[in-house]
Amino acid sequence: MYAKISKKGQITVPKAIREKLKIGNEGAVLFLVEDDEVKLKGIPGGHADQLAGRLKKYAKEYVPLHKIRKKIKGKIADEIAREGLSD
Repeated sequence: MYAKISKKGQITVPKAIREKLKIGNEGAVLFLVEDDEVKLKGIPGGHADQLAGRLKKYAKEYVPLHKIRKKIKGKIADEIAREGLSD
């Protein structure tokens, strides 16, 4: 199935998928990221609040892409500088 992402980064979970995951208007969705895939796990209404705080140990700190690129460029520059000094 296909769902378009809005300008705010939101999607509507199609009704057939909500029914399969057994989530209604009060339910929630857990996003599981594995390599380059995202899986959804349905959390029925009333149970979502029970998860609050329990998933922190699985969450990785978000690092913006521009910071990762800056760090990589710095490491490359250091390696090039070390190579230049040894010649």
